[in-house]
Amino acid sequence: MAKPDRRPAACPTPDPLDLSQGIMVVRTDLEGRFVYANRAYLGYMGLQTLPIGTSALQHIAPKDLPAVVETVKKVLEHPGQTGWVEFSKPFNKPWNLGRWEFMALVDQQGKPVGIQCIGYEVGDSYRQARFQEASLELLASGLKETLSPEQVLKQALEAALKVVPVAQAGSATLLYPEGHFRFVAAHGYDLAALQKVHLFPQEPLSLSQHIQARIFTHADIIRFNERLDPERRAVLEGPGHASAIQAMLATPVVVKGTARAYLYLDHFDRPDAFDEVDLHHLEGLAHHVAGLLYGSELRSEVHFRRYHDPQTGLTNLQSLTETLSKRLPAPRALVALHCHSLERIRRLEGEEVWAAVVQAVANAMLAELRPADHLAYEKNTFWLLLEGVDNPSGIQAVLSRLYQSINSKLAPRWRQLNFNPRVGVAFAQPGIATLKLPQAAEIALKQAQQPGQVRFYESSLEQNVLEDDWLHQALGQALRPLKSGEAPLGFRLHFQPIRALASGQLQHLEALLRWQHPERGLISPAKFLPIIEEEGWMGELGDWIIGEAVACSARWGVPIAVNLAASQLEPWLPQQISAHLQRHGLAPQALILEVTEQVALDETSLSVLRQLALQGHPLHLDDFGTGFSSLERITALPLAAIKLGQGFIKNLGSDPSAQTSEARLLRAVQALGSGLGLKVIVEGIESEAQLQFLLAEGFSLGQGYLLGRPTAIESYAQLQALQQGGP
Repeated sequence: MAKPDRRPAACPTPDPLDLSQGIMVVRTDLEGRFVYANRAYLGYMGLQTLPIGTSALQHIAPKDLPAVVETVKKVLEHPGQTGWVEFSKPFNKPWNLGRWEFMALVDQQGKPVGIQCIGYEVGDSYRQARFQEASLELLASGLKETLSPEQVLKQALEAALKVVPVAQAGSATLLYPEGHFRFVAAHGYDLAALQKVHLFPQEPLSLSQHIQARIFTHADIIRFNERLDPERRAVLEGPGHASAIQAMLATPVVVKGTARAYLYLDHFDRPDAFDEVDLHHLEGLAHHVAGLLYGSELRSEVHFRRYHDPQTGLTNLQSLTETLSKRLPAPRALVALHCHSLERIRRLEGEEVWAAVVQAVANAMLAELRPADHLAYEKNTFWLLLEGVDNPSGIQAVLSRLYQSINSKLAPRWRQLNFNPRVGVAFAQPGIATLKLPQAAEIALKQAQQPGQVRFYESSLEQNVLEDDWLHQALGQALRPLKSGEAPLGFRLHFQPIRALASGQLQHLEALLRWQHPERGLISPAKFLPIIEEEGWMGELGDWIIGEAVACSARWGVPIAVNLAASQLEPWLPQQISAHLQRHGLAPQALILEVTEQVALDETSLSVLRQLALQGHPLHLDDFGTGFSSLERITALPLAAIKLGQGFIKNLGSDPSAQTSEARLLRAVQALGSGLGLKVIVEGIESEAQLQFLLAEGFSLGQGYLLGRPTAIESYAQLQALQQGGP
């Protein structure tokens, strides 16, 4: 049987679109001139096109040419063999290494006709290995013997020069107790001369107190040195050669956010000498130096971060959980409190003011708690561990005391603060492991959907939490299009008429939000609106609602009322609404704005409401009588109308009598509205008897199922029917 031909076959013409995963392919003729190279090679060399016919040897560093030429000779002498060689690109960077396989290309007679090279870059792996080796040496030296900070920085500089060999010189400075930096190590410089210079944290070589590694240019260094006094500048630009540096890689040794030392590597020839890998490796060495010099401080910082909220410094839930684990079984309660007005302060006043308010609230709480109790803060929630409290009345007593203390002490200082949180409570009891109390309290908190509401954990709530989690996820998906200016999925507006009671004439429409989920169908606003508020989504959704309402009003020629949530009453709301009106050429009177008593009671909302009224929008106080309104509050608001909550008409019954106390209350409210020059709109009218009673009492405007149910307006015929008093 004939032996198989083991000679390399003639190489087929390569695909010019070859995009192999980092594998470089090059063909040359016998004189070493380019015949072909794939895109991976062009990218490696930084070429746009291949210079066909030019010598490939010029793309090899001169120091590597002898090894490459020797390898080529061997494969040409032995066409059945391949040869491997590592060599660099002809650039002044030591890590531009590639590992290449050379193979002779032969014709049908086995005669060499060219060379094929296949290779891949290995520079990064070498650099990583060198960094790991230098890091281990540095750490080992620090662990073997007790070194002074100066000795550690000297060894760190030596390691840095190994890791970044392109550096031509380097130095290190250390922050001393008296508050300035001194040079403690140098390579390529006169250290004794540099040690005459003291640098303060705000001065040049601390480089603006940066706390991350940075590469600075010649211009940067000149600008920094110009700020020095002549004596120190002379040292840095003389023995320190600062004016000759083209690139400086400066890396701080940072502890608790403060630079304690610096490592500097310098290059005098090229501004692009250092790259991102150099930067990251030197920063890694700086982290090791921080551990060697300031290990106890770093461990203390890690411990602090483990048990404290990073923004406020208050003890966190981890601290509370470990406190729980150390206590014996006993009557106790865990209370979770979430205050929405704190989030508003954060949006309006910024992080610094918000953190100060949170800390002040915590201090006010601590003043009311006993030594055995525990306070924590995490996830925008206060957590109170109350020892010996095992019933709802005890919880209410504690909460009442806390609310009174916080609001009386802090509200005068921060007007935006209204501490009326949602509250979830879990009692230590059989069936709830001690360490499960935080989870149980959080489940209860999720069920407290309104400010001031208190919910107590029961096992049945867990199913509700699963439903809430589903709602959160589904709402997030439905509202995601708002981010790109598109309509939310499944949301639309329904409209309910407000009519003149005597004639049935349409006065305006109220826009009501509805959500049709593709699987669950129509979902009640009472379920999804609290979640939207809690997650901070109402701003974007509310803007969409206003835009839709304005567009409908412009199209139909009918004024439309929209409800404003507390989270919408930000300083920029009047401008947003004006933009919608201008887009459709609509007057402000066409958009009626409704707010509840609870929203209107917020002092921070009042200025926004006044601005909206000045723009010409009629303001209606919705659900009047269900909150805490006072005559003083009503007169302070720029209102056009009050809407009586459905409880007023419901208490009258289906066959109202003018002699009842409910009827007398209704007449008193009517007189109040008339005396203040406000329209009075009665909600919840469902029967003819109720309508006739209201007419007899002199009420003129109303809303309710009898006068028209909320509905989507799909056609002009529907609109006409509404205008003519139809359903």
